[in-house]
Amino acid sequence: MSQDEDAAYLKALEIQRRNFEAQFGSIGDLGFDDKLDKVESEATSSSDESLDDKETNFDGFSSGSEDDSSSLDSEEEKEEEEEALAEEEAGSPPKPKVVKLNTTTSELPHAVPSKTERKLLKSGRAATLSELETINKRASKQTLKQANKLAKEESDNLENDLKLQRLLKESHILANNVDPQFSGADLTLKTIDFEDPTGKSRRRILSSRMSELASINKTKDRKLESMPMNMRKGMIAKRDARVAKYEQEAREAGIVLSKLKKGQVRDLNAGRGSTSSSERLGSGKSLGNKVMKRERGLKINGVGKSTRNGLVISQSDIDRINNQGKRRGKKR
Repeated sequence: MSQDEDAAYLKALEIQRRNFEAQFGSIGDLGFDDKLDKVESEATSSSDESLDDKETNFDGFSSGSEDDSSSLDSEEEKEEEEEALAEEEAGSPPKPKVVKLNTTTSELPHAVPSKTERKLLKSGRAATLSELETINKRASKQTLKQANKLAKEESDNLENDLKLQRLLKESHILANNVDPQFSGADLTLKTIDFEDPTGKSRRRILSSRMSELASINKTKDRKLESMPMNMRKGMIAKRDARVAKYEQEAREAGIVLSKLKKGQVRDLNAGRGSTSSSERLGSGKSLGNKVMKRERGLKINGVGKSTRNGLVISQSDIDRINNQGKRRGKKR
């Protein structure tokens, strides 16, 4: 049993060796030492020696000698076939086997058939020209519908964005209109169920929109509402005192207020009343009548004085450059 198992194992190894050489070439061609060649050479030398011994010990023709000659002929034929295969493999260089596992590795792009094309393939006939035209028309209609749908969605989104921006700008006005107390003049049968703001809030919103439109192309500052100067000064002083008190209380309570731009005033009554306080008092502080110096360019040590007649260099400038200092008067 052990000899049979060894023979089966050697047979499996031989099959594996042949498959490997058929795919990648012999081991000797790849640059490695083939131990099997040594074994085969030893086996051939031993077989030659045995043949010589048999020839010397030949006794005559018999039935056993015929069997031995037939087995030797079969072995020689096998060896010749193996040598022919080895010569063919040595003549042609070994080529690796390329296995394509996916169609995406091919150079030509793979077109995925549509649903209608698959139906036509299942039916076993080719598509006619009329069917191809109808398919193209449907595809073009679908693309046009999708483009129109996207354009409509974009326009709706833009409109909603503008509405949201306007709502955020006017939220401080609408916040004070949660529980409105309208008069009889503000409400009518048409406006009793009207969702848009009415009354003072409507007037404030319209005035804010008008001021926003006017600020686009404005060239001069907006004029304030006409009123006596002393009254305006008193209102400004009262407003500044109220804002200072509000900021101090917030600072003591640990509340962080929003930062303001330079010269801007915090509006505590935002959204209240029919008119905003900025129409009477303005939206900023007076920075004072500061004398603005003209810009003289770079802060460098200039020489001379530039006039319309040219550059005039005095004697003091020349002495300063030459490090001669100021001239002292002569002693009498």
